[in-house]
Amino acid sequence: MKKTILLIAMTVFVAMGSIAQAQKIATINTMKVVDTLPMKDSVMAKLAAIEQGYMQRLQDLESEMQNKEKEYQTKQALKASPAQLELIQKSFQRLQQEAQETQEAYKSEIQQEQVRLYNPILELVKKTAGDVAKAKGYAHVIDNSQSIVLWSANPADDITGAVITALLKK
Repeated sequence: MKKTILLIAMTVFVAMGSIAQAQKIATINTMKVVDTLPMKDSVMAKLAAIEQGYMQRLQDLESEMQNKEKEYQTKQALKASPAQLELIQKSFQRLQQEAQETQEAYKSEIQQEQVRLYNPILELVKKTAGDVAKAKGYAHVIDNSQSIVLWSANPADDITGAVITALLKK
């Protein structure tokens, strides 16, 4: 009985090894591909424009908060009424809240725009990688831009350069 189980296990192991060897697997560094594409420059410019608008608004709010702080100190030194001081404090707190909301809106908008602008590029890279892999006889492509592929026996299985060349021809 033990010999039969051992024989079956060995047969399955050998069969799986031959199946795995029959499939070629390519690797690609999609980040490197995206970084070399001219399309990335326009994406970066659009994102920088969004960032610049928010940064300008945040600087304006910071300046307004500094002015409110100075106004508070001046009124306090002149022995202004508690009601006047409270009014300035509330105004300062509203500015702080607006600055926080502006930062949150910036993060959200930048994230949404990155997805919206990069998705078409990534889809193009994905399609082109599939075309190149198919032409070279690969069954699968693994993205190693996040250092997921720890080791590869054959550096020729990296199709990053071929994908870049194919994309730059388009």
